[in-house]
Amino acid sequence: MPDPMKVIETHWNSTPVPIDAIIRDIGLPLSYEPMADNISGYIERTDGSYRIVVNSLHPETRQRFTAAHELGHYIYHRDLLGDGVGDNRAYRTEGTNRPNANIRPIHERQANSFAANVLMPRHRLTDVTDESTAALAVRFNVSQQAMAIRLGRAG
Repeated sequence: MPDPMKVIETHWNSTPVPIDAIIRDIGLPLSYEPMADNISGYIERTDGSYRIVVNSLHPETRQRFTAAHELGHYIYHRDLLGDGVGDNRAYRTEGTNRPNANIRPIHERQANSFAANVLMPRHRLTDVTDESTAALAVRFNVSQQAMAIRLGRAG
C-alpha cells in the first residue's frame, strides 16, 4: 500500500483537491450509495479489506468532506475500527448502522481536522484575505461553513 500522506501531497496542487483520486490511489475502494438522510457515510472492513461508502443523496460538498473524514479514520484510527464505523450528519457514530464504541468524540474531531487539512490545505489558503468565504468554498468545492471554520472566519 502506498504511503497515504505522499499520495495526498501529489494531489495538493489541484483545485479542488481530488479526494476520490486520493482514496483510490491509496488503494481503497470508494462508492456512493443512497442512504438515510441522517447517515453521511462509513468505512467498513470485510475480509481484511476496507472500503469507504458515502451517501450519494447528500450535496457534493458534503460527500467530499465525508469521504475525506472516512479516510482520516482509515489513516489514524484503523486499529480502533474493528469491522468499521458509520458517521451521522454530525460525524458521530451514534444512531448509525455501524456504531463503534471505540471511536470517541476526539477521534471524530481528528477525522474532521484531517478532512479539512486535505480538502483545504493551509499552504493553498495563504494570501486569500481579499477573497470571500463563498468564493473560496466554490473554488475548493467545500461548504461555506467548512471554509469559514478553516479560515477562522466562523461566527
